[in-house]
Amino acid sequence: MKRIVMTGVGKVDTLSDGQGGALEIETSEGRLEIRFTYEDAARLIAALEAARGEIREDRSRSGLPPIAEEQKLAASWETAIDPVNQVAVLRSHFPDHTTQDTRIPRNDIAQIAEFLNHALRRMDPGSDMRQ
Repeated sequence: MKRIVMTGVGKVDTLSDGQGGALEIETSEGRLEIRFTYEDAARLIAALEAARGEIREDRSRSGLPPIAEEQKLAASWETAIDPVNQVAVLRSHFPDHTTQDTRIPRNDIAQIAEFLNHALRRMDPGSDMRQ
């Protein structure tokens, strides 16, 4: 097996057939293009998540501190209501052009709205941030 070290991510594109994609990465051996189907991408994502989990476990077993998760802050938000499933939907748009949906059940909306209202009052410029 030949080991190659990834040093950066380049261009991401779709294939002309509309069934797959291509990812260009910088490696220790030079540029490399990986072509994949949608299913391949899902398997690759799952494998990378599993590898991340194993790294966390190895670090905790060896007494090393955990690797800090990089927090992604949303660049913009979209809101919607799904009346069929009785949920409110918040769609976060991140700077890396990914999105994440948060579905809030009808029974939890009032409690979350109350919390957000309380947080807004506490963060008001005239108020102190004491608990």
